[in-house]
Amino acid sequence: MSGSQKALKVISIILIVWALLGLLLGIFFAGGSLLPGISDQAVDVGGGSINMAAAAMIIGILAIFCSLVYLVVAILGLRGAKNPQKIGVFFVMCIIGLVLAIIAIALDIMNGVFDWTNLLDLVIIIVCTILAQNIRKQVAQA
Repeated sequence: MSGSQKALKVISIILIVWALLGLLLGIFFAGGSLLPGISDQAVDVGGGSINMAAAAMIIGILAIFCSLVYLVVAILGLRGAKNPQKIGVFFVMCIIGLVLAIIAIALDIMNGVFDWTNLLDLVIIIVCTILAQNIRKQVAQA
């Protein structure tokens, strides 16, 4: 197992843990929206107000969806690290993730905000793309 494969394996395991934590948080938010007393609370959003239960449900569903995507990508990364011939799907997912991360940061800049999680996502996806490319080169040389 090469250094790139070992690094990708470690990052994939960390992403699996991160995805599982995100799933739990999403379930907590979505389930918490059903608690009595939360539905009569409102929060201001962009000049309007939204029901707290609806906001918690939306945040929970988005967290669950994003965590499932992270889980799939992490599993593909783990699979590609163990079997370099199967790194292609992970590499394509990395390229798609790279484009989406750049778009997210561009939207942040246009909105005048800084979201450190989008920057962290960009760094992680750049590292994964580089590792996947290195593994692809190793397969091509073999």
